[in-house]
Amino acid sequence: MSLDISDALSDGLDRTFQRNGLLIAVVFVVFGLIDAVAGQTLAAATARFAEQAMSQLPSDAPANPAVTTLPSAEATPLSLPVPLPVALGLVAVLAFVAEAIRIVSVRTLVSDETETIPDEFVSRNLFSATLNGFVGGIVVIILVAVGLLLLVVPGVFIALSFFFVRQEIAVEDKNFIDALSSSWELTSGHRLALFGLALVLFVVGLVVTAVGGLVGFVGIPLLTTVVNILLGAMTTVFTVAVAARAYVQLTDERDAAVAPDAGEMEGADDESEWKYNP
Repeated sequence: MSLDISDALSDGLDRTFQRNGLLIAVVFVVFGLIDAVAGQTLAAATARFAEQAMSQLPSDAPANPAVTTLPSAEATPLSLPVPLPVALGLVAVLAFVAEAIRIVSVRTLVSDETETIPDEFVSRNLFSATLNGFVGGIVVIILVAVGLLLLVVPGVFIALSFFFVRQEIAVEDKNFIDALSSSWELTSGHRLALFGLALVLFVVGLVVTAVGGLVGFVGIPLLTTVVNILLGAMTTVFTVAVAARAYVQLTDERDAAVAPDAGEMEGADDESEWKYNP
């Protein structure tokens, strides 16, 4: 049985607008606001650092075009007056927090829970899962980048093969090495369907980005930032939900193929009650 793209999309859309999906969207909105502050703070700190560096050059030194393109204070209304190292540290910490939120989101959207997020989804091995998800994500990005340099197609193939690395880490508590291997096996025979699914999600992202870009023509940076955060949060939840439901489809098929005996299944259920219950 191949991946059913329409089912993954419709299930993902349903889960996005159920209570847990909306709760996750709120979390992403709050995080998005904090991340916007961090991003604008980094941009403003970089601009100040560049201006200070330029001020120490001789007066007859040629102007650096890169400095003239740095954002002005009006373009970064949410920035904080902190030095560049602090801004860099803030962005780095938030990247780790973002991964933790995604781990909890995957656990929730893979499960049958739609009204409340169980405490165990938040507490179970969260630091380890987040660390593995963070490192695994970097590894996948590097591998995909190398593949894209090799005439694009290998990069696309690698990206599809490691489509479910985060899900394997979040749901199965695997380290990133085992998750890479498991995702490769899980996607085998389904990469063409996954390409179609990824293409749909890419187009949705483009449309949302275009809508957010239109808001920018209003000329109010703060309004543009808030609208883009709202749109980005809903798009992120939809994308995670669709990937989660596709993951459930393929793991159901994998588990059915393994067909353990009843005794083994009973023991597995006792050990893994927190996981999804198809």
